[in-house]
Amino acid sequence: MKTQSILLRYHEIAIKGDNRNWFEKCLVQNIKKTLQRTLGQNAPIDLQRIYGRILLNTEWNSLTSECLQKIFGISNFSPIQKVQTNLDSILLGILNESQTYITENGYPQSFRIKTRRSEKALEKTSAELNQYFGSEILKNFPAFKVDLKNPELTLGIEIRRKESFIWSQKILGSGGLPVGTQSPVLALLSGGLDSPVAAIQIMKRGSPTSYIHFYGTPFVGKESLQKIENLVRVLNRYQPSPQPLYIIPFGSIQEKIAQVTQPKFRTILYRRMMIRISNEIALKIKAKALLTGESVGQVASQTIENISTIESVSQIPIFRPFVASNKDEIITKAKIWGTYCISIQPALDCCTLFADHHPALHSELNQVQAQEKLFSVQELMKTALQSAEMMIL
Repeated sequence: MKTQSILLRYHEIAIKGDNRNWFEKCLVQNIKKTLQRTLGQNAPIDLQRIYGRILLNTEWNSLTSECLQKIFGISNFSPIQKVQTNLDSILLGILNESQTYITENGYPQSFRIKTRRSEKALEKTSAELNQYFGSEILKNFPAFKVDLKNPELTLGIEIRRKESFIWSQKILGSGGLPVGTQSPVLALLSGGLDSPVAAIQIMKRGSPTSYIHFYGTPFVGKESLQKIENLVRVLNRYQPSPQPLYIIPFGSIQEKIAQVTQPKFRTILYRRMMIRISNEIALKIKAKALLTGESVGQVASQTIENISTIESVSQIPIFRPFVASNKDEIITKAKIWGTYCISIQPALDCCTLFADHHPALHSELNQVQAQEKLFSVQELMKTALQSAEMMIL
């Protein structure tokens, strides 16, 4: 496989001031780790930080492109030609790039030249260079037509002091911040649409994300757990190091709570137990916050009163990226991130076990605390934590 030079661009990192150097180093480390996971430990991977850009030399194929699109911190990237910084070398480069495009795609309907002088190594301005190279392209390819607003083909030139870069393809990345630039979080992961996408959203803000799932065994089948494992495999592609999944057998705990409490409070009581247990796991792995896919008003347990009642048992913050989002917005993101097809697969989860048809919508904390006196919170927590399983997928 031929090694290709690839120009990686970032956006948010560029405004980090004195911390920019640290963010860049983290991004470079993430790129190397992720590519090694995808292409193999022995794959050729050479990374250079140049001002405002990262230059990558590695194998180039659809797998490499797909991998780079999942690395947070990269806004876009281009396979490039490297040429000497003089007019003749650059002209030859863009003529070759044009011919390659024609060979692979046919004649474009329109084109433009886009020059960026990262370093002022040539006397001509960017506009003058655009005009000069554009006129030369038209001499060599008379069928080309200029369109400065919406061209089919953009021939990009980035002027550097010694070498300049030429590209004709700009591939959109995921943007955001490199994973690892923020503190870790623990995501409460169900098999639905919301929580997997919420996990990716917090990764995009730089937080390594571990997962906890409350498994309704023995009242739900193994297909429920398989679904979670498949989701975690997808989610872990978005962070350089796969993070663990904690499985908490929860069905028997729900049964014990249901036997002694009022039906309308059950879901709230379950959720409070989940938050308590998640706090303990978070403390163990040094996660600084929990994360859920909750959206205000989406289900009965997600009214403002019930959210307040549930989160009152948490000792650390609970992040809700979709607190003000509707289902259609979340579905759109699930399709983008690749979790949608797994999330819509039918499988029971613990949230529906022993649930009441008319749950409390506006719970009061003292009401719920009175219900919790009817069973041993600490004993159930101890049982849950002792039976927890951890896996890395």
